[in-house]
Amino acid sequence: MLILLCLFFYASFTCATITLGSAATFGVLSAATVTNTGPTNINGDLGTTGTSITGFPPGTFSGTEFFSTSATTQLNDAIAAYNAISQLSGAISLTGLNLGNQVLPPGTYKFASSAFLTGTLTLAGTGSVSDAWYFQIGSTLITASDSIVVFTGGGLACNVYWQVGSSATLGTRTHFAGNILAAASVTMTTGAVSKGGVFALGAAVTLDTNMVNVETCPSALPTSLSKAATSTTSYTTSATSTSSYATEQPCVYTPPPKLSC
Repeated sequence: MLILLCLFFYASFTCATITLGSAATFGVLSAATVTNTGPTNINGDLGTTGTSITGFPPGTFSGTEFFSTSATTQLNDAIAAYNAISQLSGAISLTGLNLGNQVLPPGTYKFASSAFLTGTLTLAGTGSVSDAWYFQIGSTLITASDSIVVFTGGGLACNVYWQVGSSATLGTRTHFAGNILAAASVTMTTGAVSKGGVFALGAAVTLDTNMVNVETCPSALPTSLSKAATSTTSYTTSATSTSSYATEQPCVYTPPPKLSC
């Protein structure tokens, strides 16, 4: 309990300013292909900058289907969000830890290489709709079967971002939360659920009897919070050339005095 309290006092709570722009309405978006098996349901748009989307039907989606160049702007906006998250400073290192059984307040967290989730990850909000969690993952994101991400304190999945340096795999029957921005591919195995968009920025999305639900966040931010200056970052995928995007850095709370734990 003492360790958890210390984490809350030392954490610099993060509020949301990074957005997906025109990609925010997408449940699934890829740079290459989208392949589905079974009765997957996507609550949102479906698209690829490639030319192949297969498995719909039997899969269904509630929004619009985008192919090739019609999805370019949206993919670029998702890449811009990836860039902005990768540049966030002051991240708390979780390298070597399993996300299972962790209770994490709003903030930025970093894995130098792969991140694993086995069991339950709790994202503990402060009661503000602007609470945000950013995860910087050096390589893969992998969840074990039946893993789950839950919220306390009113956190919202639309304010959770997983910036994945290579590929993401959600294990069987995983109930995940947050927007997955993978530099390569995303695979959702049988029965996995994502409350948040699934973005494969350099390769394919593979689905199998899944549910993807897009959550819309409030657009207004507290006026008492200050924003850091806009910066420009770049990102390269195998399907696109290097591009630059102007992105806002997160607004920052004045941190409380440090305690001796």
